[in-house]
Amino acid sequence: MKFYIASPFFNKEELTHVKDIEQVLQEGGHQMFSPRQNQLPEFEFASFEWRTNVFRNDINHIKWCDALIAILDDNYGDTGTAFEVGYAYAIGRPVYLYNPSGNIINLMITDALHGYFESLDEIRAYDFELAPAKPYMKKIKDV
Repeated sequence: MKFYIASPFFNKEELTHVKDIEQVLQEGGHQMFSPRQNQLPEFEFASFEWRTNVFRNDINHIKWCDALIAILDDNYGDTGTAFEVGYAYAIGRPVYLYNPSGNIINLMITDALHGYFESLDEIRAYDFELAPAKPYMKKIKDV
């Protein structure tokens, strides 16, 4: 399968989570697109040209993927990840969430999910080919 990895990678903890997911997907024989590895260094960082091309590249890869896996770990401030989840859901891609903190999350994320995981072992054990629904069954964030 082809996966798009949606996640912030702005600090050491976030970067560790992204690298962990990249490794798990590689071990499972999956293809993936990770924005972390595709920052388009040929463009000046944060320039209009860079922003436009990164946005277009990410959108094209969400369309390319068979499924999106997002990482959420106490990060409601990352609107980019929320956008990617919503876009993937809107175009009919299954959305999976890795939530290593296990913290309560917002219903707009929970109800967009096809599968919810709190550990890397759960992801390793999941059959993405059969893709049984694995919904979020905990409380939702109320505000």
